[in-house]
Amino acid sequence: MLPAFIAYLLFMSYPLCRTLFISFTDWNGFGKAAFAGIENFTEVLSDKTFGLALKNTVYFAVFSSIFSVIIGLLLAWLILYMRKMEGQVVRTLMFVPNVIAPTITGLLFMFIFTEDIGLLNNVLSVLGLSHLRTAWLTNLSTVKPVIVAVTVWRQFGLTMVLCYAGMQGIPKELIESARIDGAGERKIFTHILVPLIKPQIEIATMFTLLGGLKIYDSVISLTAGGPARQTVVLPMWIIENAFTYSRMGYASVMCVLFIGLVLVFIGILRFIFRGERYEY
Repeated sequence: MLPAFIAYLLFMSYPLCRTLFISFTDWNGFGKAAFAGIENFTEVLSDKTFGLALKNTVYFAVFSSIFSVIIGLLLAWLILYMRKMEGQVVRTLMFVPNVIAPTITGLLFMFIFTEDIGLLNNVLSVLGLSHLRTAWLTNLSTVKPVIVAVTVWRQFGLTMVLCYAGMQGIPKELIESARIDGAGERKIFTHILVPLIKPQIEIATMFTLLGGLKIYDSVISLTAGGPARQTVVLPMWIIENAFTYSRMGYASVMCVLFIGLVLVFIGILRFIFRGERYEY
C-alpha cells in the first residue's frame, strides 16, 4: 500500500492543504504570498456572482442527478427483459454519450438548440409548432433546463449500466416466486428489483451528483456562462478568478467552500440511503 499512499499524499493531500493555506493569503500566483487572514472569506460571502454560481451549481447537480438516475434505472429495467443481442446493442448505444468529452457534447447540442439554424426549432416549424420556437440558449426560462438535459444525456448511461449489472445478479427464482404469488411487473420492480440494487443506485447517484457539481465544459461550450452571467457555475468562477484575474487566494477560498459543498452532498446521500440492506 505504500506506493498508493505516497501517491495520495503527493497528488491529493498536499494540494488540498496547499489550497487551504493559500486561501488565507493575497497571492497573484507569482512571488511571495501575503497573509490576508479571513479577508478572502468575508469577501466571498458578499460576492453576488459566487452566490449565483453556487445556486446554479446546486441546481444543475440536483436535477441532472435525479433525472439521470430515474431514466437510467427505467432503461436498465427495460433492457433486463430484452433478448441478449438486442440488450447488448441498446446498452452500447445508451452508454456511448458517457464516453464523449463534455466539450464535444456541448458543441453537438449547439446545433440542436441554436435559435436560427438549430435542429429543434426547424423540426418545430416543420411540425407546425412555430409558436414554440425560442432562443433556447439565451432565453432565461429555457437555458438552465437545456443544460440539465444535456448533462442527463451524458450521464444516464452510467446509471443504466450499474443498475443493469445489479439486476442481473438477482436470482431469477425470487422473481419467478413473486410472479407465482400474483405480483405484477410493477410490483416486482418496486418491491424486489429496486430494494436489492440499492447499493448500485447509491453509487450511480453519487457519480451523477458529483458530475453535476463539477460541471464546466458543457456550460462553457453551450453558453459560456451567459446570458448575462446567469449560467455561471462554481468551477467557471474559480478558474476565472485564478487565471484571468490572478486572484489565487480568492479562488482558493472558493475551492475550499466547494469541497465543503461536495462533502455536504455526500453526507446527505449517505443519510438518504441509510437503513436496511437486503441479501439474497
